Formats: sequence, structure tokens, C-alpha cells
Amino acid sequence: MERKYFSAQDFGIGIITGLAIGAIAGILMAPESGESTRERLATKAGDIKLSAQDLVDNARNNLDLAVNRLEGTFGTREKILRKRLGDLKDELEKYNLGSA
Repeated sequence: MERKYFSAQDFGIGIITGLAIGAIAGILMAPESGESTRERLATKAGDIKLSAQDLVDNARNNLDLAVNRLEGTFGTREKILRKRLGDLKDELEKYNLGSA
């Protein structure tokens, strides 16, 4: 049997969907008046929207951080490689056969 893997995005969407369905079901089953229920539903919808926005913002920040770390790592490695290549070039110029 083949295993199916879910991405972080799929997981986040599942969490948000589950929270929304659970909140709506809980509000609709509550023994309150229609107006009170609608107010609570509006409040919960706003809370869910804020939670979703926080999730997106956190994901975006984490992605930016990962990109910056990778750029830093590759940038450092590039500098080291350029220095080594420069050193090698200098070393090879000692044996320049064109000037003989």
C-alpha cells in the first residue's frame, strides 16, 4: 500500500477547516436566541479569520527566514570558493609558461 504524505499547507488548511466546522456546529447547537447566536457566529468568524491570517503570516515569515539563511550559507560558500580560486590562480601564475 502506498503512503500518502501531506504538505504543511494541506495540514494548515485541514486545521482551519476543522476549526471553522467545529465552531459553527458548536454555535448552532447552543441554546441561545438567534440574535445572540449570530453575534457569536460573527465573532468566531472574525477570530478564525485572524487565526488564518496569523498562520499565513507565520508561514511567510518562516519562508523568508529560510531563504535568508540559504542565501547566507551559499553567499559564504561562494566567497570561500572565490578566494580559493583566486589563490589557485595566483599559484598557477608562478608557473606561467607564456612568459618563458
